[in-house]
Parts: sequence; C-alpha cells; structure tokens
Amino acid sequence: MKMDSSKAPLVPFWRIGKRLVLPSFIFCFFLFFLMSKDELVEKFLGNVSSVVQLGLAYGSQIGMWLSGAFLVQRLITVFFWDGLIAGISSRPVPRLPKDVTAMILFGVAVMGVLATVFEQSITGIWATSGVFGIVVGIALRNVILDVFIGLSMHVEQPFRIGDWVMVHQNRRETHIIGQVIEINWRTTRLKTTEKNMIVVPNSRMGEAILTNYMKPKPHFRVDLEFVLDYSVPPNRAIRILTAAIHSLVDDCKFLSAPEPEIRLHKSLNHGQGYEVRYFILPVNISPNESKHIAGKSILEHLIQAGLTPSISKEKILLEKDLDYAKAATEDQPEPSLVVANFDLFSVMTDEEISMLKQSEKKMEISAGEVLYEEGIEEDVLYLVAEGLLRSYYLLDGSEEEKKIDHLSVGMHLGEDCVMGRQMRSSSVRAVSDAVLIRYPGSIVRKIAKGNGRLLALLNQNLSLRSDKIKQSKWQLKPKKDAKKKSKTSVKETIQTFFSDLFPDSNSPKTEPS
Repeated sequence: MKMDSSKAPLVPFWRIGKRLVLPSFIFCFFLFFLMSKDELVEKFLGNVSSVVQLGLAYGSQIGMWLSGAFLVQRLITVFFWDGLIAGISSRPVPRLPKDVTAMILFGVAVMGVLATVFEQSITGIWATSGVFGIVVGIALRNVILDVFIGLSMHVEQPFRIGDWVMVHQNRRETHIIGQVIEINWRTTRLKTTEKNMIVVPNSRMGEAILTNYMKPKPHFRVDLEFVLDYSVPPNRAIRILTAAIHSLVDDCKFLSAPEPEIRLHKSLNHGQGYEVRYFILPVNISPNESKHIAGKSILEHLIQAGLTPSISKEKILLEKDLDYAKAATEDQPEPSLVVANFDLFSVMTDEEISMLKQSEKKMEISAGEVLYEEGIEEDVLYLVAEGLLRSYYLLDGSEEEKKIDHLSVGMHLGEDCVMGRQMRSSSVRAVSDAVLIRYPGSIVRKIAKGNGRLLALLNQNLSLRSDKIKQSKWQLKPKKDAKKKSKTSVKETIQTFFSDLFPDSNSPKTEPS
C-alpha cells in the first residue's frame, strides 16, 4: 500500500515523554532544592562551613538557570522542530537550527547567571567578548564561512534532507550525485548510489552549481539513448521501446504521469538514435537503479523482437550498382521470424510448429484499443509479438478498471476459452501499439492432444492467470507454493484434463454449466 508522503507519521507519545524525562527531572530537582535550600541546610548541613553553604547557594541558582535552559531547549526541539516544522515539511529537520536554538538559550542562561547570581555588569562582558570574537574570527575564518553559508542554505532551502542532488564540478565525470542525509554546522553529507557517504563543506555547497532533482516537483526525468539500425522502421522501434518502458510503470518508482515517451533523438552513421524518457520518484528509487531496470527491460523487449542495438560498422561495395539491404516497408515483422524462441514453441516439434503456423494470422491494435472484453466467447489463442497489453476487470457498479497483470512480448493469452471452453474471465486493452498473432483454438487443442508438454504449459498459464485474477479481486497475497502446485507431471496433467478438456473434435462447444 502506498503511503501518503504529504502526511508526516505521528510520533508515539511514549517516545516524546522519554525525551522529556531527563531535563524535567533535573529542572524539578534544582527547583525543589532552591525552594527548600534554607530548611535542608539547617536540618542536615547545619555544621558545615560557610564556604560550603555559599557554594550550595550559588550552585542551586546556577543549576536552576542551566536546567531551565535545557528543559526549554528540549521542549522547543520536540514540539516545534521535530513536531510542527517536521510535520509541515514532511522531512526531518537538520541539526543546524536545533543547535542555533540551543546556543541562544544557553547564552541567555549564562548571561542570567552572571547578572543575577554573581551580580556582574553584562555590558563589560559584551565588550570583552567582542574583542575576543574578532581574534577568533580571523583564526577560524574558513570554519565561520562554512557556518554562515550553512545558515543561509537553511533559510533559502535549495535542498532539504532526503533530496537527491547533483553537485557540479569542473568536469562532467566528477559531478557528485547523492541523497542529502545531514546538514550540520560545517558540512553537508550525501549518500551516493554506491552507498558511500560524501562530506562536502558548506562553503563548497554554497559556491557550486547544484541541481536538485526533487524540485519544483518531487519527481524528475531520466533519459536513456538507444541506437537501432536504419532497417528498423521508426513506428516499430517506438512501439517496442514504448512497451518496454510502460511495463515498468507502477506509480511508486516509475510514474505514469508525466507519461513516459519515446523520441527520435539524432541520426548517427551506424543507426537512428531513440531517446527513452521516463519519470521516477527519487525517494523510492535512485537514478542509477532506475537506469539499470529500464535498460534491462528495453534489451529484453528488443531481443524478444529479434533486434539488438546497432553498433558502428563499415560497408564495402564491390560493384557500382550493388543493391544492399533496404529498410523494411512494413512496420510488423513476419510472425515466423519473431516468435521462434517463445515458450509456446519451445515445447513443440517442428511438425507441430509448422501445423500451427499454417493457421496463424497477424493483427495490429493501437494503444488504448480493447482486444476483447470480459464475458465474451472466442475460441482464439493470442500471442504477443510486440507491444504491451494489460488485463483488467471492471469493479461492480462502476466503470473503474482494476488492473490484473501486464502482458508483454512472448506471452500468450486466451487459454480460458481455448482450454476451459469458458467465457473470457477478464478484459484486455493495449497499453502501447501492439502486434499479435491469432491461432484458432481447434488447432491448438488438436496439437495439445498429442503433446503433453504443451498441454501442461497451457494449463499452467491458465492456472496462474486465474490465481492473479483472484488475488486482484480479493486482495489475496500471492501463494509461495503456487509454482510448485503448477509444476505437475505431464502424465498427471493428461490424465486429469484429457477427458474433460478435449472431447471429440466433431462435438460442438458448449457453455459451462
């Protein structure tokens, strides 16, 4: 379940009380001792010297001032900085403002001790401290610069704890990318994607050009570039890349709004460059991790489609009028060239594959188009050759769609009618432009009747699809042993389903009771 980041989590009352116990106890102790000092001295310390009594008198007053400052500082930290301010910003408050508050309060307490306990003039103390401050300032000018720039950064808030930032250096390869984990008096600490901590002086942070990936919005865009050969038509390339990046969208790490997009980037000598743009929430996934996941998905979709990124090459023409490969005129590849390595064909013999391909039909659907709806009868098995689809069902009494699963390249769907001879158990819509291959259910059943491995694969897929529908409708947790149950032997599968699922081919299909 996704947590609403706009609401700060409530701090348990016992944790607040635990932080206030020590300062409250110390303050109450000195308050009690100050109020009962004369009585306690007369009763228990009547025989001690006047020096000890004077020390107790001074100590009780000094302790009262300092413990009071300690208690007030802790109250401000707990209820104002860690309570109100952290709740409004939904971020932890840096140490710097808390330390400034503590210094001011204890400074007032020290002045109060000097003025009331020792009855000294504060004016002379301020004058003396001014001269001393000049000497210290000259000696510690770099430290003071870090402190004041840290204060200015806290006021301007170019970044906050939890933000992902990039600190620009002289060269691109030396840029620092990390998440802000602490802002203190002298330094800002960043945690990089390699899980290392980088300590940057505040003066350097104030002088450097800085990119905050989480402002003005909490998400930011990542661009990946892939180069494909010119023989790949742009429409087909965009379809494959769109399906690859849309398959990662979960609105937690990879966002659906702003929507991912594919752009023709630049033309190179060895192919056409395509820019894959997508948006992430850095608080849930780091930029480098998102590039790893997105690149992996894109390469998998390209390989499934029989393509690979283009590389630099050189062509040598031996004849003046030699014809070399022309770009394909159709966006869709021939089915037999694309699906050769899919799971559906891996369990079939060459004769069975040939029989199935004789009946195949290629079809194209556009993004947003519905392939079929829940409740219809259709004796067809579909195979996704390119693109991305989504299975869903409509919530009762409304038109709101509830997602069940993504259907990507290489997956087959429609076993609920072909195998179980039932109505469609869910609806399917295209997320991106897609190419599918249709196979008549009668041909699939005929081949599966003599191929136990194909029968087991189809029934396994049917069972897993049914489990996902139940999990989506009833919010069930996935079963850990689902795969174990689905991996029954071929012999058991044939014995269990043969008589029910494959009657005489001449008998008409009937609706389930």
